[in-house]
Amino acid sequence: MKKLPVIFLFMALPAVLMADDNGWAYIAAALSVGLACIAAGIAVGLVGASAMGTMGEKPEISGRALIFLGLAEGIAIYGLIVSIMILGKID
Repeated sequence: MKKLPVIFLFMALPAVLMADDNGWAYIAAALSVGLACIAAGIAVGLVGASAMGTMGEKPEISGRALIFLGLAEGIAIYGLIVSIMILGKID
């Protein structure tokens, strides 16, 4: 587990050092999608577990739980939209 950041550093460092303006835009687009997907996964995991626990006790609020789950999934969509906007600005 300790080797993973080191491997990532050696893989990403040349790309960062040799990046021009377009390269930075691609890196920013990739980071926006990647970090948004990680955050959405964490949010869906937490909200989904809480929603399932609550629906076990009160089944009548399943509609509200699904709405909150959809809001958590929206984080990934926002990251994708930001990435598309960044890629649209590249010359």
